[in-house]
Amino acid sequence: MAPVGAQTLGGFEPFTQQKNGGSWAFFNYATDQAFDAPWNFSNSGDPEIYATFTGGAGVSLFADVMSSNGFFVGNYADAGIDTILCDIFIEDINTFSEVEFFILAGDTFYYSNPYVIGQSGWTGLTNSLSRDQWYTYDEADQQFLEVPLTPAILFDVTEIGLNFYPSSTAADGQIVAVDNFSLLPELSSPKITISTKNSTAKLSFTGIEGIQYTVQTASNLDESSWTNVGNPFEIVGESERTVPMVNKGFFRILSQPFYIEAP
Repeated sequence: MAPVGAQTLGGFEPFTQQKNGGSWAFFNYATDQAFDAPWNFSNSGDPEIYATFTGGAGVSLFADVMSSNGFFVGNYADAGIDTILCDIFIEDINTFSEVEFFILAGDTFYYSNPYVIGQSGWTGLTNSLSRDQWYTYDEADQQFLEVPLTPAILFDVTEIGLNFYPSSTAADGQIVAVDNFSLLPELSSPKITISTKNSTAKLSFTGIEGIQYTVQTASNLDESSWTNVGNPFEIVGESERTVPMVNKGFFRILSQPFYIEAP
């Protein structure tokens, strides 16, 4: 049975509490050992979890059923989870190779495409479980195989995290870190159909759970010209919004995901 806390769309872990940070895991491929993730290397008011390279081998930072009260594992399919969003830190880009997301579902690990990072410091990463390519690793043939992450696979996710890889033993002692880890719905902008009649415009689109929408209008496409029409709203399924149209202009719908911080 998947833990109850796992099906939280919008789950967000900023690691503000040491007990949450320490509940995540750090796996060291050099020693084949797992530890509680170290917390707050920056010693700041915006803490994170981190790992240190040793032996020229990769490291993982990940969540399982013990992490953040099981907030990040379970039935992703029913919850509508599609997007992984987080910030990562690379201490020395000159000794760093690449990073990838991974999930464990059933007895199989699935891997994202690797991300090549361009600079030291903090970088934001985003990955879609449906729109981005994922892979399994065939041990017999020693090759990665493309695989779609179907609802049957995402029904029971038991681990999720990131693998970090150094370029050589020169990275030993260097830190990598994770912060602001989130599981969100599909973040693509909804397709909008607009029709006009007399002095009104009707906007039609399909909303999804976990997103708040705001209709905006402008007389030109300058970013400073956009103003809200009414209040933000939630809608799941087909939506039609009728708004006044004094003169010719432009319309758009802003979408903002909800974030629910892990307990």
